[in-house]
Amino acid sequence: MTSAELEYRLIDFAVGCIKLTKTVVKSFAAEHMSGQLIRSSTSSALNYSESIGASSYRKY
Repeated sequence: MTSAELEYRLIDFAVGCIKLTKTVVKSFAAEHMSGQLIRSSTSSALNYSESIGASSYRKY
């Protein structure tokens, strides 16, 4: 799997989680858990994208 494929899979996962939260019965606990799921699933895609773009150089 290439890095681009992994990035797209993470994005698809985040989109799937967002769609799933729209089908949950509305209650305080469900809203809280839905928010947690959205934050955690979208952060993995964003963090991976940022790590691909990061660069550092070895200092001698």
